[in-house]
Amino acid sequence: MSSHVLSKPEDTDTDTRSIISLQELDPSPVHDAPDVESGEYFPRAASPMQHGVGISIPKLGLSGHRWDSWLSGIQKYSTYPPTAFFILHLANTSLIPLVTRSVPSSESYLLLTRPVYQAPGLEHLVLTIPIIAHIASGVALRNIRAARRARLYGAETRAQRNALYFWPRMSLQSRTGYFVVPLIALHAWVNRVTPLIVEGGSSGVGLGYIAHGFARSPVFWNAFYFFFVTASVWHFVGGWATWMGWRVTSARKERGQKGSLDGLLGFTETKSKRQRKVWWVVNGIAAAGAALWLAGALGVVGRAGEGSGWEAKGWNEMYSQVPIIGKWL
Repeated sequence: MSSHVLSKPEDTDTDTRSIISLQELDPSPVHDAPDVESGEYFPRAASPMQHGVGISIPKLGLSGHRWDSWLSGIQKYSTYPPTAFFILHLANTSLIPLVTRSVPSSESYLLLTRPVYQAPGLEHLVLTIPIIAHIASGVALRNIRAARRARLYGAETRAQRNALYFWPRMSLQSRTGYFVVPLIALHAWVNRVTPLIVEGGSSGVGLGYIAHGFARSPVFWNAFYFFFVTASVWHFVGGWATWMGWRVTSARKERGQKGSLDGLLGFTETKSKRQRKVWWVVNGIAAAGAALWLAGALGVVGRAGEGSGWEAKGWNEMYSQVPIIGKWL
């Protein structure tokens, strides 16, 4: 009589396994964890030098042939024209008023530079098109990276993607950018669109017009320009720091955060002594820049008082025609 050894089937928890555990990732060094959000997990196309051709072709920052590489280039280089305007506008609305301590004396300098960034066609080339391109490329990048993360970790259904928080976490840099968008829109509507509708142009809009608005609604405009200037300066300074390799506004990664892809993989972000120093330098520059701008905008222009005569009457009409909030301005 033969004996049979009966083995108990092993318990399995296949149904309860996370979809993360079913993925097989290529090994990578511990010190070089892949940045899934930016697409660094995927290998870049080899350069001509690697194939022995001996000729290196510059790519102007548009490495690779993926859509996100091109969009990253658009997002970066679209900031160049607005930065030139940003510096010029800082001089006109803050530095010069701080030096002259007078709005009427500062108006002449504003008139000298106005043709540079308000000439027909040039304004849209310097501001409108680059800003729209910058915003659109940023939104497109987030969608592409979200789709890549979902594909990489096998999140096929919406429930799986939501459970894994597959959408790339928004950094402080991105948040300030999205926060500034409606403020830019309101600023442009009050100073460019409304004068165009009411008077057919913005030739009468200058520092006196801004000062007149402060005198009419001091609480609203002081609060508006405080947040507008502060967020804009922080976004510009943080953006240029990122282009130069000093990224100090990345989303914080916490080990073991429930539902976090990076927590499940064990990735964590620690700041070295140099990174902390860079953080203080970049944010210090942003704080100083915002304080300088606000000193001229709020401290001089904001306290210049109302206009007079027919000019003030025209300004009152323009402020009252601003949609929705015009009756409070």
